[in-house]
Amino acid sequence: MPRQSPDRHEARREQILGVCQQCFAAKGFHQTSMRDICAALEMSPGALYRYFDSKESIIAAMIDADRAKMEKIFAAIPFETPFPKLVDQLVTSTLESFVNDEPIALFNQINAEGTVNPKIAEALKIHYGVMTDRMELLIRRAQERKEIDPDVKPRDAAVFMMATFDGLCPRSAFDPSVNWRKMARVFTNLMLKALGSVNPKSSGGKP
Repeated sequence: MPRQSPDRHEARREQILGVCQQCFAAKGFHQTSMRDICAALEMSPGALYRYFDSKESIIAAMIDADRAKMEKIFAAIPFETPFPKLVDQLVTSTLESFVNDEPIALFNQINAEGTVNPKIAEALKIHYGVMTDRMELLIRRAQERKEIDPDVKPRDAAVFMMATFDGLCPRSAFDPSVNWRKMARVFTNLMLKALGSVNPKSSGGKP
């Protein structure tokens, strides 16, 4: 068989991840077998294993892809952006990446799996470590601009913000009355007040 070019290999890999996401969201991580994935892809097991050797490696690749997407979101916001507007843009951009309920269902499963699966736990640790580093840096810069209470510990604040935002996801999965997209504004305003932001309402949205 002719060797694929790097671009074609990466494109096929992304296609596989997209189909796997649909399978995992529909049937669950544990209920979906590699055979199910092969059937959905109309691909032989041998061909699939050239890209991923297990479901765990597929999940790890999904986590890596999500981190790359989030890093682009962080990079797109200039460091000099006022902190209230910055938080609002981060929340809005993150929500826009969840175009339907599939990513939410998968997000819940991956995090749950991370509590019992060391390989997934390590991938999540790396993912959240990088994201927390990015958020911590933005908080420190906001403190330098005197937009946030100087007594706030940037690392602790970054962890708290991310954990609180992520917590809306599983809650919305089992409680239909909680729409986490609508809760985004509440999250933004509460976080800004908790951090002692000088002007929480300057993010431009309605409270």
